[in-house]
Amino acid sequence: MVNESNIRRASIDIGSNTVLLLAGIIEEGRLTQELANESRVTSLGKDLDTTRVFSDQSMKDTEDALLEYKEILMNLGISNDQIVVTATEASRVAQNAPDFYQKMKALTGFNFEIISGEAEAYYTSLGVVKGTELSGHDITIMDIGGASTELIKVNLEPFSIEKTISLPMGSVRCTDWLAQCEFDLRSQELLKKFDVSEFKTEHLLCVAGSMTSLGAMIKGLKEFDPTGVNGVKIEFEQFLKFSSKIKLAPKESIAQKFPFLGKRVHSIVGGALLGEVLGAALGVKTFEISTLGLRYGTLISGGIDERFCR
Repeated sequence: MVNESNIRRASIDIGSNTVLLLAGIIEEGRLTQELANESRVTSLGKDLDTTRVFSDQSMKDTEDALLEYKEILMNLGISNDQIVVTATEASRVAQNAPDFYQKMKALTGFNFEIISGEAEAYYTSLGVVKGTELSGHDITIMDIGGASTELIKVNLEPFSIEKTISLPMGSVRCTDWLAQCEFDLRSQELLKKFDVSEFKTEHLLCVAGSMTSLGAMIKGLKEFDPTGVNGVKIEFEQFLKFSSKIKLAPKESIAQKFPFLGKRVHSIVGGALLGEVLGAALGVKTFEISTLGLRYGTLISGGIDERFCR
């Protein structure tokens, strides 16, 4: 694990819906200055349950994003040995992932780590805890990705993961299920298969693109502003009312009202419905939105602990 302080470093998070870049200056184990913060929707997890492979278009979009990020980082003077690149659920599932990342390594020079659900939970929690003033003994975090959702119970003092579970349901997968008229069936089957009772909480900390975007939408933002979204608290009843509105609205109308969504408009209803289902299953009364997460945790740590490597 890299432990240097006062150093420029970057992290790239290749998820099932987005490819995210965070670059900054780390001092004494904390991010003190952001140098770049970028997001591109590439939908690697689209139709993955059916095809079991990344689509050509998703691979092309991901390649374009990575090459763009490579140029940004070169201009910032951040070398490859200070860049942590992780890939999550879609990359754990796709049969063509190894060949794709071998090609990407040749093009970019990046070292790609396909991390486990356990690693995803650990570094997501680390990013939230290190970047947020939290009180109490423990917290529960929900990380809705494109293909999976992590539920994480975290001890704050000292920092440790008490329990975690990775559910094979995310905003992109749920969007596919909606198109197949199978959302209710699939989501309820998974909640019967996976016991989430140990994660029940009235106050749930929510990270990642679907919930941060929904937080911005509920606030009525036209442009996404992390500082205006981070720490926002949303009553679950308010969330349900908003979700019921957007699931009836045409995609074009949502895109026009919330232009910051970009390509995420295609999966935002799936993410909202997943928030409904899991919020109800966990007995949630309040969602708290955090714009921190996996890329913050890997940026701060500077590398992936050996116990999490595949």
